[in-house]
Parts: sequence; structure tokens; C-alpha cells
Amino acid sequence: MNTEKCETSTTRRTISLDRQVRIVAGSLILAGAVLALTVHSYFAGIFIFVGAGLTFAGLSNTCGMGMLLSKMPWNHQV
Repeated sequence: MNTEKCETSTTRRTISLDRQVRIVAGSLILAGAVLALTVHSYFAGIFIFVGAGLTFAGLSNTCGMGMLLSKMPWNHQV
């Protein structure tokens, strides 16, 4: 019989903020494409919104989505 205790890690691993921004932006684009093709063409406006946000982030070196995601509870150190 094995009497060794299993050690569990209590440290949380979070996804980097850069990756979180890319995941959310990609998910919004995908959702917008599906909705534009299946529900109504006005959902293509999601492409414009995300594209404009990414362009602004690249030109100004500030990212609104990154700032918003950084305030989320899973991004705070315990």
C-alpha cells in the first residue's frame, strides 16, 4: 500500500494579459461572424468595433480591453 501523500500546488497560474486580450478579441470576431451569417447582417458591426479597437490600441499604445481585463478578479494576486 502506498502511503505517500500527494502534494498539491496552491499557486494559481493565470493566462498572461496579452493572451487574454487575444482570446477575447478572437472570440468576439468569431461570435460576430456566426451571428452575422445566421441572425442578422448588422452583427458585422462587431468586426468594425473590434478592428477599430485593435487599430487604436496599436497606434496609441493603450489597450482598453487590456485595462478592463486587468481589473477582473482572476487577474488579482491573492
